Amino acid sequence: MSSGTRWLIMVLAWVVASAGVLLGIRLATNAHAEDSAAAVPTASALDANSTTSTGGADRRLPGTTRLVALKPTPLLDSRTSDALAEGAAGGAEVSLPMPQLPTGTRDVLVEVSILAATGPGKVTLGSGEDKVTVLNVAKAKAQQSATAVARRSADGTLQVGLTSGGDLLVRLVGAFEPVERSDAGRVVPVTPTPVVRLVPKEEGKRTSFALADVPQLATAGPVSAIVLQVSADVGTHGGFVSAGTSATALTQTVYWSATAGADRTRVGLLFVPVSAGKVFLRYEAGTELRADLVGYVTGTGAPVEVAGLTVPVPPHTPGPTSVPAKSGVDVAIGATGKLVDVPAERIGAALLTLTAIGEATGEVTVRQPGTRDAASPTLIAAKGTARSASTLVATTNAAVRVDSAVAGSVTVTPRLLVLNQ
Repeated sequence: MSSGTRWLIMVLAWVVASAGVLLGIRLATNAHAEDSAAAVPTASALDANSTTSTGGADRRLPGTTRLVALKPTPLLDSRTSDALAEGAAGGAEVSLPMPQLPTGTRDVLVEVSILAATGPGKVTLGSGEDKVTVLNVAKAKAQQSATAVARRSADGTLQVGLTSGGDLLVRLVGAFEPVERSDAGRVVPVTPTPVVRLVPKEEGKRTSFALADVPQLATAGPVSAIVLQVSADVGTHGGFVSAGTSATALTQTVYWSATAGADRTRVGLLFVPVSAGKVFLRYEAGTELRADLVGYVTGTGAPVEVAGLTVPVPPHTPGPTSVPAKSGVDVAIGATGKLVDVPAERIGAALLTLTAIGEATGEVTVRQPGTRDAASPTLIAAKGTARSASTLVATTNAAVRVDSAVAGSVTVTPRLLVLNQ
């Protein structure tokens, strides 16, 4: 090779290398606006893998899920099966097979009811360390209901236990599917808003309301389910309220025992799937029914966000808090960081169980600190007896406010945390 040829090759190599350097600089610095627009995601595109606008902290959280609203499906009705036959008089524990669920589902949302209890006892869901008490039965002939988050066993079944006798009903209404962001299945709490007041003696036993007539729902976009806190003046014969998507498909029911004297109000919580824009209710036995909207679940086509995703909380037993009569206390739920890895500042709401023991009979209400509303009481405390109820409530600084008309003790147990970001 001649010296001239070698010189030409060296010049060409230098030109190519220089072009590569310049091209690399251009790509690294996004020198042109059109390149920059394509490379930088918009704020709406950020998800749980992205960083926050404050300090660049990692937003990823373990265990985030969305609530998939399912067609209410009976898992157990001992009135029509012999699943509890061996323990009908003294209790039993059974494993309930589950239908097909979204991939990765570990926790489910169920409604549990006991009817015709034969004596005091309790109803539990789960097994081992994942067992949680969902109903405390005070006496024979009691009937009562609860909406609960339950963890499936390693074999995919749901363990249900009953320490007394009676009939047991378990209905599946939702599944918590692991996701990092989602459109559907995000839980949105709202300021408690009355949507139903029914006086059967004057208006009959059935009623309905349209989602479009409720301001929070009319502007919510796609909705897959709503969350209703119901309360009723039950009366001396006991009663129930059923809800569903049509007058002939009332697939969910809350049961109440008979009441006496001035202690007549009982409560419950319903996650009601919606499909045709209306919710129907039927109330039997009592003199008045009230229903407050406390939240909703987004549907397909809603904005894709992290806010509203949920983190189920493992079973645990927090300590009680004393509350004076005609006063209130703030109760922190952010301490659950020992159970689930959710920073307190990212907790925007919680599905929780309130348990109260009063020194007399009186109303107890859980609400967001710093707010005032006309919601129905979360439960009616009884003298010397523990009563429990579930509700969905927004939080402030990972705390809720508990107001009580009577002195006593309250225990706030979060079952599900709702992210605000």
